Amino acid sequence: MPTEVLLNAIDSIGGTVQSHSSREAVMYQAAVFPQHLREAVGILGSVVKEPLFLPEELETMKKQLSYEADLLQWNYGAYLPEKLHQIAYGSKLGNSLNRYSIQKVDHVHRIASLCAAESGLGNQGFCDDVEQLSRITSKTLKEFHQLWFTPDRLVVAGVGMPHEVLEELAEREFGSMPAASAEIKTAQDEQLKNKSKYTGGICIVDTTGKPVSPNPDDRLLTHVYIAFEAPGVLDPDVYALATLASLLGGGGSFSAGGPGKGMYTRLYTEVLNRYHWVENCNTLSYSYQPSSLFGISASVPPSPETHSHIIPILLSHMHMSTSPKSLDKTALSRAKNQLKSNLLMSLESRSVELEDLARQVLAQGGKRVDVAEMCRRVDAVSAEDIARVARRVFMGENTRSPLEFDADSGGVLEHWTRTGDGGPTILVHGPMTGDRDAMYAVDERVREWGLGGDAFLRTQASGVQMNGGRGGGGFGRAIGRGLFGGRL
Repeated sequence: MPTEVLLNAIDSIGGTVQSHSSREAVMYQAAVFPQHLREAVGILGSVVKEPLFLPEELETMKKQLSYEADLLQWNYGAYLPEKLHQIAYGSKLGNSLNRYSIQKVDHVHRIASLCAAESGLGNQGFCDDVEQLSRITSKTLKEFHQLWFTPDRLVVAGVGMPHEVLEELAEREFGSMPAASAEIKTAQDEQLKNKSKYTGGICIVDTTGKPVSPNPDDRLLTHVYIAFEAPGVLDPDVYALATLASLLGGGGSFSAGGPGKGMYTRLYTEVLNRYHWVENCNTLSYSYQPSSLFGISASVPPSPETHSHIIPILLSHMHMSTSPKSLDKTALSRAKNQLKSNLLMSLESRSVELEDLARQVLAQGGKRVDVAEMCRRVDAVSAEDIARVARRVFMGENTRSPLEFDADSGGVLEHWTRTGDGGPTILVHGPMTGDRDAMYAVDERVREWGLGGDAFLRTQASGVQMNGGRGGGGFGRAIGRGLFGGRL
């Protein structure tokens, strides 16, 4: 369908039609009045089955993407997590323990040079490489579409209409799609056999002397991300992990939406409220199958003092989570109630409900866990469950979740098998304060807290192609005991 005809068709029915992509799927979505349902499904069918990929439209989109990439480099909250994924799943060093040597680069773009070309979850969700963008042509897009847009990989989901009506429309629009040929199936299998594998690694991006944000309201900060491989979304411990994320919480030193959001979470009460110089501190949680990322991030003004203190603070909260004694009943109950509240409020949106339905069906082979069952599983989470999953994530314990859910309650269980060795993924972005900056000892600090799994703990700290920047033995624990009153 030509673009002008498509736009006129969308305008004639009102509502919204949109598409978006993620690391796992491409989704086309429409919200229209019930009387225009057939037309909406017809529009989506045309876009999915017969995209034109016109060269002139592609060139316009390339210019837009290039412009957005320039803006994105100053949006560290969106940009740096993408780089974190590159380090976590894309290290060129593979299984070599040398990947835990600190890699130093002078620009965030250079992180790509540390990564393998094919890295699954390590591939970015956006393109900031102008050269790579220039290689994308109409032919490239058509080949991608032919390879992956096959009926066996398609899910049609809907909310707000009778199931039989949606079934009839799906059959009308997509029932005639030809099955994937043997050649296409072989090509798919060839690409899918290279499963994403967690590698981990440590990278410091020293921005000393580099251009700063053109926005005068943006403060110069050092950003720290510490993450570990976590269970996939089909593991039974995913509910305990989500509760741990709710418990840790976090936020910023300034809240534009008014007071009260997350102020009783652990990172808010024990980091942001206690250390005025911490700009923000948040839980990281990126869920995939069969491997996920989980950790903590923080942003602080660059100085020798803040750099030396922030790492032990973050590590101490990870270590604290591994003990059920650190989880009092009130905090645990609050975390579970907050998690259920967020879940129920988000599903009040039809678009979120639709996406949740489609993703569950896609990931679980046609099955779905309803929200009542999700809440029941959250209620069943205990302090021991949270401590167990924290040890699996932060300490690399290779223990299987003892939890099993009734098959009749919906969903699919797939116990997590670790794809890496439990080591950390660490990204530091900001101006270093010299060769002896405490950030260059971040690997030692992680080892001192006993985090990162046996393989990482057995490796020797290696310096980043420099000899300075090492603190004395036990430095991290000494600071941690002083800051947290010896509870750890």
